[in-house]
Amino acid sequence: MLHYGLSFFFVTGVEFGYTILIEFIGEKTFNVRGLELAAKEWGRPGSKPVIALHGWLDNAASFDLLLPYMSDIHLIAVDSAGHGHSAFRSRDAGYELWHEIGEVVEIADQMGWKDFALFGHSRGAVIAGLVAGTFPQRINHLVMIDAHMPMPILAHNSAKQIAKSIRDDKRFAATSPSYFNSFGDAVNARANGFLSLERDAAEILALRGVRECERGFYWHNDQRLKSAASVKFTREHIISFLTAIIAPALLIYAQNSLFTQNSEHTQLSSMMRCHTIVTLPGTHHLHMESQSSEVASVIQKFLISSS
Repeated sequence: MLHYGLSFFFVTGVEFGYTILIEFIGEKTFNVRGLELAAKEWGRPGSKPVIALHGWLDNAASFDLLLPYMSDIHLIAVDSAGHGHSAFRSRDAGYELWHEIGEVVEIADQMGWKDFALFGHSRGAVIAGLVAGTFPQRINHLVMIDAHMPMPILAHNSAKQIAKSIRDDKRFAATSPSYFNSFGDAVNARANGFLSLERDAAEILALRGVRECERGFYWHNDQRLKSAASVKFTREHIISFLTAIIAPALLIYAQNSLFTQNSEHTQLSSMMRCHTIVTLPGTHHLHMESQSSEVASVIQKFLISSS
């Protein structure tokens, strides 16, 4: 394991001979087993293929501030099911993380990518790790921003977990979203929420995620995303995924994170064969706030040095 500070990793385009120009190509839609998944396409075909996965209740715009500082990649930023412009899952399907493993690989298949890199933030980083452990030969680089695996559950709590999931699913299926008097109020609610973030970052997410109806403005996410998972992984399950990963992995932790600063997280990350940990200033959404260029530089250096 390598553990570096920011000063070691910070690079510029001039030093490495690339032009920091990643352009937004346009919107893209994938039909994955009957589910319409929306995405944003960045970069140039023929460059390094990347799929980017956002966090819980965010959307594909999560990477809008990061990508203009990067180069030489062809990236698909996906709206996960129930988020952004993507379809909601049917009532007989849940939002367990493992559903997205096959969906990510199917998107790569539709792009014609035999192997590819994965970027993930928060929930998206967890999914990225699960994909890399399930299909290790398909993933050539793994970037995990402020998360890497779900916290394990004790096996004897499984029955209680399923019961909570069933109750939650019924409750949230009948729950309406919160409505706001203005678009600005919806942005402020997100900026000042449980995982607070800079208002400009919240507005970027809102431009993709907020809709208007006769009742006002609301965040267009499936309320069932707030339900507890029906089954959670034990520590042994999680270790089996982590030890199966063969791609070089970059774990970016925020100094003021609520998620990565605990001993269990550190112990689990040590199970990965080839990983680098970088801790940067900021909070959970550091990749889309004022330090986004620094995060991009760390990722770009990682992609170059481990190719």
